[in-house]
Amino acid sequence: MPAKKKPLKKPTDKITVNSRAYGRHERAPRGSRSEAVLNPAMKAHGLRLLSSNIPAKLIKDALIPFRINFKGGMIWQRLLKHFAAQAKKGEQYSVAGIENWEIRPDYPTGRILAAGVKIKSAEQISNLEVSLKYVFSKRVLERNTDTAFRITLIFFFPDFANNTIIVTPHVLPDKPVTDVELTRFIIELPADANSYLLCLKAEGCVNGVVSQNSGNVNKAMSFVGSGIRV
Repeated sequence: MPAKKKPLKKPTDKITVNSRAYGRHERAPRGSRSEAVLNPAMKAHGLRLLSSNIPAKLIKDALIPFRINFKGGMIWQRLLKHFAAQAKKGEQYSVAGIENWEIRPDYPTGRILAAGVKIKSAEQISNLEVSLKYVFSKRVLERNTDTAFRITLIFFFPDFANNTIIVTPHVLPDKPVTDVELTRFIIELPADANSYLLCLKAEGCVNGVVSQNSGNVNKAMSFVGSGIRV
């Protein structure tokens, strides 16, 4: 009795790849003909991405309560890339380098104000001395729809070793758009804090109430500073 013929396999749709060695060409998807095997470099890359999720999520989740009226953007992806790069170099996770990052690049802080933030700290001192001077943009002055802006400085004190974070928001008195006076205040460092990340949020106000009907036009958020205690 003749042996039964095995059913023919259906052709697999090919994919186009760009290879440094072979240029642009088509091939079957990896794993469609035989089990896909990752080389050590690919496995290491996957582990780095997986581990860098943890510090990125720590900061992203801490931001959520302050973004109720300012959602969207790609800050999660940027945080993930930042920590994955540190993992690739074998460095400890840190906030070093997270400065002048817009939470929503499509609504940059410069549309509303130019802020100069100076933070003074020392290893033996348990406080951060903060100086803030900002000037409202010509656009804000010309629109004349907001009588003042509410500035919130949000201090994050992450502990990446224990995956914990302390958040200290500091809401400044509503600032009239014509006011250019320097603002100074002191933030107490949490015990054992060895780094900080500072986020600035600006919200337009009318008669002491944050404007809720203008979308993101009169709002902005950005990471404006970070520091590590040596």
